[in-house]
Amino acid sequence: MTDLRGAPGSRYDDPEPSDAARPERSHAVRLAEARALLASAGVDRPRDRNWLGSRRRQVVAACIVLAAFGYVAFQFLTSAEQYFLTTKAAVAERAQLGTKPFRIEGTVEHDVRQVGRTIRFDIYADGVTVGVDSSGSPPQLFQPGIPVVLVGHWQGNVFASDQIMVKHSARYVAAHPGRLKSQLPSGAKG
Repeated sequence: MTDLRGAPGSRYDDPEPSDAARPERSHAVRLAEARALLASAGVDRPRDRNWLGSRRRQVVAACIVLAAFGYVAFQFLTSAEQYFLTTKAAVAERAQLGTKPFRIEGTVEHDVRQVGRTIRFDIYADGVTVGVDSSGSPPQLFQPGIPVVLVGHWQGNVFASDQIMVKHSARYVAAHPGRLKSQLPSGAKG
């Protein structure tokens, strides 16, 4: 093996690095030189390397994130609110509701009858009964004595419904028969 130290063109040609001849400069001197170079180029000072910069920016960013999270949480919680009116509330607000669509909740009475393509029945709760004409097809669990939520609007004194949703499954009714029987008007069978 050949020793290349001292051979022209090899990395071992110069025993001392080329910058060893310059005196060691301190960090402060190099920083001052960099600032002078930037000032001569028209830049006042180098950019901060902080991701968000000052503490004020961090606080503002945190406030924006918290506000966005609060807005999303508020929207979620308000949409999860009770989104139907009871029969009592719907009758009390009939004039304000007019023909605007809304949801109404009640228990189906025992007088369900088919008239052409319309299903006619009454719903009740809290001693208030509302007549219903429904043009929507009833779900499979629809029957007298079961709680329902109806989508529709007032048409005079009758609630015109185009969608029937069963509020509880048959399993719920079997597990809690007393809750439903307590809503039946006097004299009705459960």
